[in-house]
Amino acid sequence: MTTVTDAAGAIGAELVDLRRRLHRTPEVGLHLPETRAVVLQALDGLGLEITTYPDCSGVAAILHGAEPGPVVLLRADMDALPLTEQTGVDYAFDGPRMHACGHDLHMTMLVGAARFLCERRSGMRGSVVFMFQPGEEGYFGARRMIDAGILTAAGREADAAYALHVAPALVARGVVATRPGPLLASVDCLRVVVHGESGHGARPHLA
Repeated sequence: MTTVTDAAGAIGAELVDLRRRLHRTPEVGLHLPETRAVVLQALDGLGLEITTYPDCSGVAAILHGAEPGPVVLLRADMDALPLTEQTGVDYAFDGPRMHACGHDLHMTMLVGAARFLCERRSGMRGSVVFMFQPGEEGYFGARRMIDAGILTAAGREADAAYALHVAPALVARGVVATRPGPLLASVDCLRVVVHGESGHGARPHLA
């Protein structure tokens, strides 16, 4: 019997190639036409219900199993950062954009999960929503896709939602770290206003 590890290993080389293609075409923000095109090409032929969004480059891909059951959403972010890569790898983008936060890997993992599960749909109960989300780096891409109905894309509200984040500087290869409840849920800004007497840097005790 083929194990999960064996099945993943069988498509490993193709996923490495996909990740490098995504790494070569980093795009920032909500509108990622090249990135979305690569994702859609990677999902083509899997028999998924595909939805795209007019106001952002998000993609929803729905897999329905053979039997009724829970709805699970799996999410990957798509956007890059406005940074210039200096790694020297031959698949780096030549310009001021870079997948420095692992989103190329996240998309690749989600495509891999889609391929793995599509091959097993005949024995699967429930549905899976594969959510490819742009605008994670400060552009509220998740909110746009939620407002557009991603949580009910499979016909009813998702029972659970999961995402992975690569963190090679924090955990060793082969290790998965998690905890109960929300994790890596959001980032926010804190504005502090101090009221008092102004002064001079040379006399801080009088300010």
